[in-house]
Amino acid sequence: MSQNPDDLKMLIDKYKKMNIEELKASIDQWDENIDSSIQFQCLDIAKNELEMKYKERQEQIELLTKSLTSSSRLGRWISSTKAIFNQFLESKN
Repeated sequence: MSQNPDDLKMLIDKYKKMNIEELKASIDQWDENIDSSIQFQCLDIAKNELEMKYKERQEQIELLTKSLTSSSRLGRWISSTKAIFNQFLESKN
């Protein structure tokens, strides 16, 4: 692989399309066969992309957790309000 900017862009695009498991396998392959600065650069690109994917995954987990927490609180609030309303209606009867 030459150090052509177009080649690097294609490599970056390829890594962006990979999932975490594919990236790990690619990194392991580069780790085992590294013998030039170009391969080291490819390894570095793959590791950076993997790190970005882990950050994205963590952000998604945090967002989902916040969403579920809010949903749970809202559900409890609605249930509590219904219970109070039902008690009020029963006390009027």
